[in-house]
Amino acid sequence: MRRNSRSFFKYFGFALLLVLMTVLQATPKLLPEPMGSKPFLLLALALAVNAREEFIPSVVFASLCGVFADLNAGGCVGYFAVTLTLSCAAVHYITRTYLNNTFFTFIVTSAAAVAAVLGLYFVIFRIASGEGTGGMFVSRYLPRMALTLLSAVPLYFAAAFLHNTLTASR
Repeated sequence: MRRNSRSFFKYFGFALLLVLMTVLQATPKLLPEPMGSKPFLLLALALAVNAREEFIPSVVFASLCGVFADLNAGGCVGYFAVTLTLSCAAVHYITRTYLNNTFFTFIVTSAAAVAAVLGLYFVIFRIASGEGTGGMFVSRYLPRMALTLLSAVPLYFAAAFLHNTLTASR
């Protein structure tokens, strides 16, 4: 099989995962909501693809995940597109430059990125508007961070499968 067709199927698989995670995240009552929170599946998917792909494809995919998250949130394109792109670019740079690209590194850097994106969201959109309290952070945002990190694990293995299976050897 030619290299281009393998790349096409790999990115087609990533696109299917993007659509599936968007539907799972956007459909009410489809996923269980332990502790009253749902995982942020598009962030988990962006981090999982980021762990396996090169810099440009992973950052472009992260920005697409952010755009889909912004559209699902009912607002215009903005916050999630920017923060997912910047966080995935930073994680990719740090992982490839200073750390070994292992599963443990993925968990640690994903935890930092999830905490940064969702914590900054809480500060900007909840505290600044006067709606947020410490109790809301503990009862809603910490469980959402934990669920997002847990959902990143199977997505990491799905992205690894697509990457390893459909990347042409050089």
